[in-house]
Amino acid sequence: MEKSENSAAWVKVYDYLKDAIIKGTYGPGEKLNEQEIAERMKVSRTPTREALRILEYEGFVTNVARRGVVVKKYSPEELDTLHKMLIRLEGLAVEMAVSKLTEGDISHLEKMTHRLKSLVAKKNYSEYLTLNFEFHLFFARKTESRELLDTITQLRTRIFRFYYAQITLRQDTDQWVRDHQDIVDALKGRTKAKPHRIMEKHIDHARQYFLTYYRTFGP
Repeated sequence: MEKSENSAAWVKVYDYLKDAIIKGTYGPGEKLNEQEIAERMKVSRTPTREALRILEYEGFVTNVARRGVVVKKYSPEELDTLHKMLIRLEGLAVEMAVSKLTEGDISHLEKMTHRLKSLVAKKNYSEYLTLNFEFHLFFARKTESRELLDTITQLRTRIFRFYYAQITLRQDTDQWVRDHQDIVDALKGRTKAKPHRIMEKHIDHARQYFLTYYRTFGP
């Protein structure tokens, strides 16, 4: 029973901290006090330490010598590299997945795109980002390559928190949703464009928008 309770405790702390970092409650470079977090969440330091360990693995925090755990701060160059990696890997995922997609899969992707449009109209950016994450991972999952899925998931997780701030301030979602629809149209044969090329351009659009935002507003 104690093991189960500890497991539930670290997940609770993890969810709280991840959400707080994504929404900017804890900003880049800010120190996270393990004891204060444990007291706030009404748990012991053990599950708090475990939650911080997972967040460090996912790129949300980092452990700095003589300072402790802080929210990870990426340079524009580091984030540009992460995007460029995604361009190559997600383009590959789409290319590998195309032959395995069923009509039902493509219909599901189109429904997701329509849902994304609806969320944009409602300015529900939190749910939009979660669904957008799933849209991108859909192709990696269909490749049936565990390595490719894990790598893309890790990269997207690392940059996820930065998109929340960007979308809230700049709201470039209309272009992104149009890109998603273009991918679906290509999969349905409505255009002659290659779906994996559209995905690559789509992520490059995001890369350029993001770098402009990051250099203007900072981390």
